[in-house]
Amino acid sequence: MTCQEFQLHRAAYVDGELGVDETLAAEAHVGECPQCRDLAEQERRFRLLLRRQPRESAPPEFRARLLARCHQEARWRRRRAWLIAVTPMVAVAALLLALLMPGFRASPSLIPDLVAAHIAYAEIERPAEFASDDRAQVAAWFQDRAGLRVVVPDYTPAGIRLIGARIAEVRGRRAAYVLYEKGHALLSVFVVPAAEAEDRLAGRPVTYRGQAYVTEERKGYRAVAWTDGLAIFGLVSGLDYEALLECADRLRQARAGEA
Repeated sequence: MTCQEFQLHRAAYVDGELGVDETLAAEAHVGECPQCRDLAEQERRFRLLLRRQPRESAPPEFRARLLARCHQEARWRRRRAWLIAVTPMVAVAALLLALLMPGFRASPSLIPDLVAAHIAYAEIERPAEFASDDRAQVAAWFQDRAGLRVVVPDYTPAGIRLIGARIAEVRGRRAAYVLYEKGHALLSVFVVPAAEAEDRLAGRPVTYRGQAYVTEERKGYRAVAWTDGLAIFGLVSGLDYEALLECADRLRQARAGEA
């Protein structure tokens, strides 16, 4: 079995749906091909992550995203008053809202998306796509991998160790995700390109060392976020707000120093 053939049968292989001969051929291939073996393992971890998700109701992040999409559609219809019929997609979205979100009012904040990403990556075995504790290597990886210029702050004076990085997806945009840890507590630092009005940050405003931030606590995790108009910066962790605000201030200082 070649790599191309394995990619065509990867999902069926992971789900155990291949015949005996095809299964043996796939097993032999992954035993010799590290790349396909890693892809199969990623597929297994992804399925495990899906099985761990609650099934009773849609996640709040999904509901907020769906409501935001409906708001976009409503604005689109107002700008085109000549459109008489409601599009099927809007009708379906409205039905889902009625079924899943009675009385629910979504916040325009990006913070729920960042908390959801922090939780999702914490669930997988290797949350860092690029594992390194070297800040220069991590910054260079972002530049080479996605053309992103990312400042990687040094948190070691606070006992917070750099683990690595990955390219995350937040609201359909590629975002930088830098991962740290302090003991058993993970710290996620997100840098998301600002692009839409829905990126406004909602939460409790605070001022720390003369700088304005927005804070919010969701699902047992605390978040601190701010924007410079070009990007949104978000820190998510189980650490307390004092530690997160100190880390946010260090990131601002590091960015100012490189600028």
